[in-house]
Amino acid sequence: MRNLRRIFLLALSLVIVIGFVTVPGSVSAQGSDSVFVPETGHWIRGEFLKEYNSVSDPLLYFGYPITDDFTDTVTKQQVQYFQKARFDLVDTAAGPKAQLAPLGSLLYEDNAQLANIADDGSTCRRFSNGISVCYAFLQFYDAYDGATYFGLPVSKLEVIDGRYMQYFENARMEWWPERAAGERVVLTDLGRIYFDKVVANPDLLKANLAVNTEGKLANPVVRVFPQKALIGSGEQQIVDIVVQNQYLQAMQGAQVGVTVTLPDGSSQFYRLPETNEYGISQLTLAMPNLDPQSVVQLKADVTIGGEEATGNGWFRIWW
Repeated sequence: MRNLRRIFLLALSLVIVIGFVTVPGSVSAQGSDSVFVPETGHWIRGEFLKEYNSVSDPLLYFGYPITDDFTDTVTKQQVQYFQKARFDLVDTAAGPKAQLAPLGSLLYEDNAQLANIADDGSTCRRFSNGISVCYAFLQFYDAYDGATYFGLPVSKLEVIDGRYMQYFENARMEWWPERAAGERVVLTDLGRIYFDKVVANPDLLKANLAVNTEGKLANPVVRVFPQKALIGSGEQQIVDIVVQNQYLQAMQGAQVGVTVTLPDGSSQFYRLPETNEYGISQLTLAMPNLDPQSVVQLKADVTIGGEEATGNGWFRIWW
């Protein structure tokens, strides 16, 4: 245990110094209102798909779907389970909307060993409920908009099965020191854990074998990723354009054009190379001197196989 604590403290201190993760940019994607995920054999549809695609990296936040959407027999709500999350369809003033279920709160049991690590100081933050988050967990929380997607911490740092873990309202973080730098904080598959513990209906996990995806349109989805969400005036920016089909597979050979709109409303169009085998095309921008706090808008228009799609992104001039 002492060696585990020493490795954790040393590695997390290094993470804080070098910055282990880049804050993702805000993106939006256009495409079909339903996609089939061949990795698990399930569909994501409608409001569930909107919520799934509302983040820059759905696999990091939510994982693959493990069920189609279905009506919960207890709550009578329409729900869908993913590896790391559950979406509930709720009524709002703006109409039905999918939102994250608090699986961390629902699964947390206050019976684990607490980690022998200080939870105060400059590397920690104490939240409104009195619980602190520290080191790489705090870095990960801030980098991936934890206030929106993870919620408040509901446990202190604990040792479970020999690993450091901490529960949040909607998630649980794990520390894997043996993984590569930048990949050591992992979100637990709480969706699968809760499903197996509470729902326990194996029929819902079965792939939708009746679906025949052959001959369907690709329905390309376009995502725009500025490599830096915040840059200085006059600095260089690199933008990745990622094109996938409706099954979340990379699309090679897509024609890509990007329109860059500056804060004064002026625009410049750039024709990019076709997407590579990973479905990626890249744009390097030499930005002019712009006022701090101003926003540069990005619009990517893609054509492939006679189909068209659009994605949007932005980044901010910070200093």
